[in-house]
Order: sequence, then structure tokens, then C-alpha cells
Amino acid sequence: MRTKMTLMVVIVALGLVAAACSSDGSSGGGNGGGSPSSGGGGGSGTAAISISNFAFDPNSLTGSAGEELEITVTNNDSTTHSFTTDDGSVTQDIQSGQSATVTVTLPSSGTLGWHCRFHPSMTGTITVG
Repeated sequence: MRTKMTLMVVIVALGLVAAACSSDGSSGGGNGGGSPSSGGGGGSGTAAISISNFAFDPNSLTGSAGEELEITVTNNDSTTHSFTTDDGSVTQDIQSGQSATVTVTLPSSGTLGWHCRFHPSMTGTITVG
């Protein structure tokens, strides 16, 4: 019985490692404006934003027309903030010390702004390229 349990734990651990290693490497991370993904519109990409001292970092990203951009937002401040798109299509509160992931569908052209609904001076933009 103990051998079966050990084998089960090893299989689950290997599955988790394989899933973590299968990333497509398209992270937009904290590079402040590199394209989160390559290829034509309608794809998907990822990016990460941190909040510190009442500011988004980075506060600008780029993406492709029609892309679904998955953004992980980490709040390092001691108060609640939000990630809210200017068009109101996405709003997510992020508690102090927490992270949240939002999915933003980019327009066919131009820019899409975001802000903190609690602190309107906190802003950022996604440029569609």
C-alpha cells in the first residue's frame, strides 16, 4: 500500500513539473512594453504587472489585435487596488499582498487603458501593434 502511495505522489509531482515546463515562453513579464506574444491577432499572451507605491510596473504593455492577454497583477502595497480597463470590460480588485489574473481582449487597433478604480491617478496602457 505504501509503495502505491509513493508511486502516486511521484506521478502527480512529475505531472506538475511537466505542466510548468511546457510554457510557450511568451511571458510579457516586467519588460515594460515587449510584445507578450508573437504571431497574428486572435492569439493569446501573458504579462505580469506589479503594484508598488501606488503605481503599476510596468504601466505599458503591447499586444496584437484581437489577442486575449492574460495579465497577472500582484499588489505589493498595504491597501486594496484594482485593475480596471477604461472601457469597463474588466475589473478585478486585488487585496494587499495578493495576486489576481485577468484576461483582456485587445481591440483591433489603438490603445486600451487601465486604472485603479480606488486610486484614479494609477494608470497604464496596452498598445495594439
